[in-house]
Amino acid sequence: MKSLPLVLFGLTVLAQWAVPLAAVRQHERVLAEGELIRLKCTAPDPYDPLRGRYLAVRPEITEAPVDQERISRSGPAYALLEAGADGVATVTRIERERPVSGRFVRVHVRWTTGATARFEWPFDRYYLNEKLAPEADRWLAESLRSARGVLAEVRVLDGRAVLADLTLDGKSFRTHLQERLKTPPPAVP
Repeated sequence: MKSLPLVLFGLTVLAQWAVPLAAVRQHERVLAEGELIRLKCTAPDPYDPLRGRYLAVRPEITEAPVDQERISRSGPAYALLEAGADGVATVTRIERERPVSGRFVRVHVRWTTGATARFEWPFDRYYLNEKLAPEADRWLAESLRSARGVLAEVRVLDGRAVLADLTLDGKSFRTHLQERLKTPPPAVP
């Protein structure tokens, strides 16, 4: 009977480690096994004093067709994805029930109007090294203003989505940053 508190303490410590490790394992599984999709993005660049620098990534698609009778209020739903000829994915429709197969991502419907739903993606931040952040901010702002646009490379598996990379013209933003950092900035008169 005296060992019961020790056993309870051990189970509590085990649970505290098991929950975050399971979340990390699921995240890494999606990155390793998930199907790659690409989404056109728009993004401002914020700073979070507690979590550090990140790029706020927001796919352009935030509205999609919906069956008004099945989804009439906000809440969790699933966005069905279809890749276009250019490799960029679009959302074909929003459904309340989890699809049995195909490409889909769990999203949060904010509101519906008629046959259209406005939703939020499950990812919105891409964290990066504090030293690279200022140059990444400038690169992202310039790239988003260009006609080409930035693509978010997202891995999708069983309704989960993990933001893997940001690309421009088929090259990772890290490659673009390395090229920019090698060339000296223009002299200011």
